[in-house]
Amino acid sequence: MKKFRFATIHLVLIGLIIFGILTASLRIVVSDTEKIVFFLVVSIMISALLFYQKKGYEESDLERIERLNADTEQSLKQLLDTMPVGVIKFNPSLWSIEWFNPYAELIFADQEGNFNSSLVLDILANQKESPMTVANINSKKYSLTVDFTTGILYFYDNLSDYRTGESISAASPVIGIISIDNYDDTTENLADAEVSRLNSLIVKFVADFTQKYRIFYRRVDMDRFYFFTDYAVLSQLMESKFAILEEFRQEAKAFNLPLTMSMGVSYGDSKHDEIGEIAQKNLNMALVRGGDQVVVKENDEHKDFIYFGGGTISTVKRSRTRTRAMMTAISDKIKTVDQVFVMGHRNLDMDALGAAVGMEFFSSNIISNSYTVYDDKKMAPDIARAVDRLKSDGNSNLITIEEALEKITNQSLLIMVDHSKISLTLSREVYDRFTEVVVVDHHRRDEDFPKNAVMTFIESGASSASELVTELIQFQNASAKLSKLQASVVMAGIMLDTKNFSTRVTSRTFDVGSYLRTLGSDSVEIHNISATDFDEYRIINELILRGEKSWESIIIASGSEDTFYSNVVASKAADSLLDMSGIEAAFVVAKNAQGNIAISARSRSKINVQRIMEELGGGGHFNLAACQLENQSVSDALLLLKEKIKEELEVS
Repeated sequence: MKKFRFATIHLVLIGLIIFGILTASLRIVVSDTEKIVFFLVVSIMISALLFYQKKGYEESDLERIERLNADTEQSLKQLLDTMPVGVIKFNPSLWSIEWFNPYAELIFADQEGNFNSSLVLDILANQKESPMTVANINSKKYSLTVDFTTGILYFYDNLSDYRTGESISAASPVIGIISIDNYDDTTENLADAEVSRLNSLIVKFVADFTQKYRIFYRRVDMDRFYFFTDYAVLSQLMESKFAILEEFRQEAKAFNLPLTMSMGVSYGDSKHDEIGEIAQKNLNMALVRGGDQVVVKENDEHKDFIYFGGGTISTVKRSRTRTRAMMTAISDKIKTVDQVFVMGHRNLDMDALGAAVGMEFFSSNIISNSYTVYDDKKMAPDIARAVDRLKSDGNSNLITIEEALEKITNQSLLIMVDHSKISLTLSREVYDRFTEVVVVDHHRRDEDFPKNAVMTFIESGASSASELVTELIQFQNASAKLSKLQASVVMAGIMLDTKNFSTRVTSRTFDVGSYLRTLGSDSVEIHNISATDFDEYRIINELILRGEKSWESIIIASGSEDTFYSNVVASKAADSLLDMSGIEAAFVVAKNAQGNIAISARSRSKINVQRIMEELGGGGHFNLAACQLENQSVSDALLLLKEKIKEELEVS
């Protein structure tokens, strides 16, 4: 209700009225006492009128302030509704959204157009835990300020002001780690002066490389460098497919040095400590994959690894010191569990079985409850013969998958041998029962790696998993020794992966072979176990006759659409094709017993079949790899394989 206010005319009229009343009273009132009383009444009336007027004006000031506030609030609201600044009012105690302006609604709208309150609360929670000036909201960056006292969040897109025209992703921080492969082995027998010259060569090369791309770097060890740059530079390096690797290899080759370079690189939008940790993990992966390569991955668990290099046979040599340390670490771990189960990959081959038997023996020297798990429903003829002989020998604890499932407890440990991909394990049901896993493998590590692996012994430079396990047994130096049959099975595993000590062998391989021979490894026993049946031999030769030279030095053999082949047959056919003159790589494409397409790949030293198989979902080594394709015909798989081979040849 609007208050009544005295205007000037009102005051003049009131004055005239009072004057008239006082004049009349002088004529009517005679006594002095009555006059005094009359004047007192008039004075009180005047005072009351003045008080009323004063009170009215005081309230009008308050009204005026309220009106000004309302006008200001309306102006501010109109400003917030139109300017590109997001403002959100929230309750800090109840953790709820109270108000937001249209710009905030636009930014935080979900696909259905509704305001995404949960996203705002997540940002507030993250901001309270680790305050940041920049936030990533729906794949776009905003400057951010939060006042938790008053409960106000506001943000605006001003990054373009200081990006100087660069895209946001181009300015993302990149952390990389450079490692010089085989540095210790190379310098072990060099004189001090030669080591100094070698260090100068390495430092100069890295300094020239970083100066060319304006990268900041620091040397943290004799063979280790850290560098910091942004994604714009990383993009250039990836576009060149990290040609720096080949340049360093050629530089080292000119000085007759067996050195290569490996890198782990990571990038992201924030949390530099996490980016650095991922870069370190990427370097470790590059090394276990054989070195001479770069592994790049964004600081995001949903992003995939990107590989560059790896165009040569494994360059990283394992040391006896590391093997001895792994023996001690694995032994200490086994002491803390109640049972050990050793399991190879699906469709057991002789290397997986030999490594499993050897690792079970290693574990049995520490605790008695150690077992080798096998699949009694899916066994190749040579594996079936080996399992029967091992059971007759009585020195190995072989159990089926069903028996293993009955024995596993929460305190049991699984040791995966000859594989590190969960999808390739002998039994996923068995694997899922374990909370802790140890991996012993000689294949290059891939993405599908066990997250519950507490210990990994992966050496891609080893000829076979059986070789690695035998070295662990040697360093264990237990009083018990492998039986003659166990030693023969382990030796058969090494012979399978080295093609009777003709490929991928080192002096360590022969050392291990000599050790197994002293334990009674019997070549006749190995031949009896690994011998090829006549029917199997006939099928192998049928596959070989179906081979065709798709390129001058590459043979691809494919089975018929309505015939099923075992994986052993396919791998042996690939081995035989590679033995032919002038052949650098051989591939066999055939349908296996499960109805899937199995591809066995072999190469000598120029073509990286492991990289080709990884592109198809498989893996392996530089010169020995395989994969399986589901819901594909042989002809379709053949076309896909040729496409991947063509891409690899273009990269090489």
